[in-house]
Amino acid sequence: MLNMPTRIVTQYSKQFKIEAVKKVLLRRYGTSITSVAHSLDIKVSTLHGWIKAMKRKDLIEDAPTSGGSIEKSPYQWSAKKRFDSILEASKILQKEDLAEYCRKKGIFPHHLEKWKAEFIESFGKGRSDDLIETKKLKNELKNLSFELQRKEKALAETAALLVLKKKATNL
Repeated sequence: MLNMPTRIVTQYSKQFKIEAVKKVLLRRYGTSITSVAHSLDIKVSTLHGWIKAMKRKDLIEDAPTSGGSIEKSPYQWSAKKRFDSILEASKILQKEDLAEYCRKKGIFPHHLEKWKAEFIESFGKGRSDDLIETKKLKNELKNLSFELQRKEKALAETAALLVLKKKATNL
């Protein structure tokens, strides 16, 4: 048999992988992924694989929920998650209960107020923008139909003149 070198495969824990990806995501400007990989003593391709797995959510599927999990900041939440939070918080009447709810979610009450204002503003703005757009389109349609009628009249007049000219030459 050939004397081939044996390859040592290192198994890393999910927590280590998550922390490595966190280091990449939270690295300072100018720090490359390669330097992060070297500092952790892993291959760059391995780290890229973990980043892809994180994007596919394969890596964080079974991750623990406390301490080591990667949680999006409130500014990165989807519109649906923000809206759901606003609805849940609107059911809470006491300020103390609202503060407790916000602590559990990792947000502040001013986030909820800001998101609520943004939703209301975007809803109102969308409707007024639609009305303005509709008025513009109606005016454009009116102008185009007027121009079409004018051109049809000019074409009919030109056709009548051609017919008269033809009759005059035949006489």
